[in-house]
Amino acid sequence: MLALMDQTREPFVADEAEAVVARRAADSLKAVAEAHESVKVSIDPLEGGPKIIVPLPAPAVAMFHAVLEAMANRTPISLIPYEAELSTQQAADYLNVSRPYLVRKLDAGELPSRKVGTHRRVQFSDLVAYEQKCRAEQSKALEDLHAEERALGLE
Repeated sequence: MLALMDQTREPFVADEAEAVVARRAADSLKAVAEAHESVKVSIDPLEGGPKIIVPLPAPAVAMFHAVLEAMANRTPISLIPYEAELSTQQAADYLNVSRPYLVRKLDAGELPSRKVGTHRRVQFSDLVAYEQKCRAEQSKALEDLHAEERALGLE
């Protein structure tokens, strides 16, 4: 598999003119995206070519809406393939943790990785699964703490 840097470009940030166009497009798509509806997009080439109609399933509409919102707000965005492999530094940056902390998790077997020479690679899909597991554990701990608070009458 290719490393993340081989699979993605630098984060994209819209300029002012693109942000204005993206805002109009995002506002137009908002109701459809929130209703989880599929659409047909009509593409009318500027050079007089044939009109193209492209069906988009609801998840794609939601993704386009999210991208347009980010562009309208001039937020840097990047698409990461689910099967991408990240370096330990890229994985740590994604999780917003230090690289040594991530390496300890890899050594403990809490997060799968593979060696490429002397370097480790973490598959993005494994990183997302780990992040979801951690969030679920945090939510459970908060629920337990709240239950204990109620049991002690400290609400």
